Amino acid sequence: MEFLEVLDDLQLIVGDGQSVPPPARIRWQRLSRAVFSPIAWTCYGLLIGAAVVAMIRRPDLVPTYRHLFFTRSSLVLLTLGIVLGQAPWLLLHEAYHALAGRRLGLTSTLRIRRRFYYVVFETSLDGLVAVPRRQRYLPMLAGMLLDLLAIAGLTLGAAALHSATGAGALGYRLLLSMAFGVVLRFSWQFYFFLRTDLYYLATTVLGCNDLQGTARQVLRARVRRLLGQRGPLAVETASSPRELSIARRYSWLLVAGYAFLTVMLVTAALPVAVRLTGMAYHELMVASSPLRAADALVFLVLNFWEPALALFLAIRVLRRKRRLTTA
Repeated sequence: MEFLEVLDDLQLIVGDGQSVPPPARIRWQRLSRAVFSPIAWTCYGLLIGAAVVAMIRRPDLVPTYRHLFFTRSSLVLLTLGIVLGQAPWLLLHEAYHALAGRRLGLTSTLRIRRRFYYVVFETSLDGLVAVPRRQRYLPMLAGMLLDLLAIAGLTLGAAALHSATGAGALGYRLLLSMAFGVVLRFSWQFYFFLRTDLYYLATTVLGCNDLQGTARQVLRARVRRLLGQRGPLAVETASSPRELSIARRYSWLLVAGYAFLTVMLVTAALPVAVRLTGMAYHELMVASSPLRAADALVFLVLNFWEPALALFLAIRVLRRKRRLTTA
């Protein structure tokens, strides 16, 4: 979906009779100012503080990986809770980025991107680079603020259902499962090399133009030197010698980060995928009814849609680059 700025249909008539469009009106700007008002910040602090107190009083409310498995009755129900349970918080995360930008009069666009073998939603804030540096920090960190608020709200909701039974007990476990899912997404922001929110914050603080692109060019230059190619190897995206110096150090983090994710793919993601496939295959083989067979099939779809979409996006990018090269 796209957040588009809305122009008023009326035209202003100036002295010489020429009509010009009026200034653009930014939708949701009033809401964005309320969301980041002093009263709102006070409420945010109270909410997070109350959640911390609840976790201290009841350590079982602290999100852990065990909370993900909130039910054993159905593979599909478990996966739906994990996948769809994160959808509203993911959209709100991006909405907070957009609202923080609209507070400054910026428009935004929501896109689907690929980061290695992850599929991510990305909010592009048009004109953010033209805003004074100190005003850029909130739009960059607004999504992580929403993550903290979501964790706090879900934890307090679970605390209210701590002694419930029946459907209330299931709700308690589901809320804690969603809270841990948000914790995982929050920790994902520290993967700088995947151009997360904290990456853009760091580049803004350091005053870099395109740290990721410059670091990639530095790596290509190193590879060419290793292959024996001589002569100057220009780095075109660096905005200053300082950025180039930072990129040389950051390039090692880039290599280490992708190496780490590759190791995780081989040692964790692939074995888990094989095990999940085996579980679903076993369910299909011993299914006593069409409902159990459908349960296993839907389980496979819900677990493998993301890597399949990531592969599709990667192939599309390669084809686009090939067409541009041919042209």
